[in-house]
Amino acid sequence: MKRIIMSIAIVAFTITATQAQENKNVQETSTVKKVTQKDVNVKTQVIKDTDTDMQVIEVEGTTVQDQDSKVITSNSKDSKVVADNVTVDVGNQQQMMAIKQKQEAELARKIAEQNEAAAMQAEMERKAKMMQQQQELEARRAALMKRPEGMAKLQKN
Repeated sequence: MKRIIMSIAIVAFTITATQAQENKNVQETSTVKKVTQKDVNVKTQVIKDTDTDMQVIEVEGTTVQDQDSKVITSNSKDSKVVADNVTVDVGNQQQMMAIKQKQEAELARKIAEQNEAAAMQAEMERKAKMMQQQQELEARRAALMKRPEGMAKLQKN
């Protein structure tokens, strides 16, 4: 019985001795970003970026002194969206509507001013043309009324 227990213990120690030893070192860095875009709709995204550096040190065998060890380093970057919300900003929406209405009123006022100025310009041009025609008419009338010497003047009836 003693021999069986001793042989089982020796087998167990030799199995663990022949297997490689492994030491893991994991460093994880998480960064949470909150991105907000404001407009009428407020879009909020919470993004979690995770950088993981994992180092595994493997040692071959345990019975040898000054063992060779291998260091295996792996880096992984992970990015996932934790929250994604879209909400309506009523106050901002009302402000934007007020600004839009103000701009439309200003545009309508400027259009009316331009139309009025164009009408005044057209009226001034019409008056200038009438004055010119009146002057031409007076010049023609004067030319027609002028009689050579010795000819009788025209009578107005």
